[in-house]
Amino acid sequence: MSRRTNLLIAGKRVALLTDTPALASRLRAMGAHPGTALAEADLVIGDGVDPDSLKPGAIVAGTLAPGAAPGARVRDGVTRHRNAHGHEIFAVDLAC
Repeated sequence: MSRRTNLLIAGKRVALLTDTPALASRLRAMGAHPGTALAEADLVIGDGVDPDSLKPGAIVAGTLAPGAAPGARVRDGVTRHRNAHGHEIFAVDLAC
């Protein structure tokens, strides 16, 4: 893991929608705060995330819930969405 990655994740609040203790441990080692509530998370890792439950600017590493409005492409593998509250959220396609 590079120092740059550690600096980018340090202090971030992370919601994990999967039961992965190893990932939580790794995130903690990089200075992140895993186990954060979905509505307060800067980064959400998991699939089927409801965009209306996220704070403005949140990043989803996974998929949004079925029925979420299509987003606008920002760059390869990244789309910008607006939730019901009008806030921008971002989804990252991990398959890229």
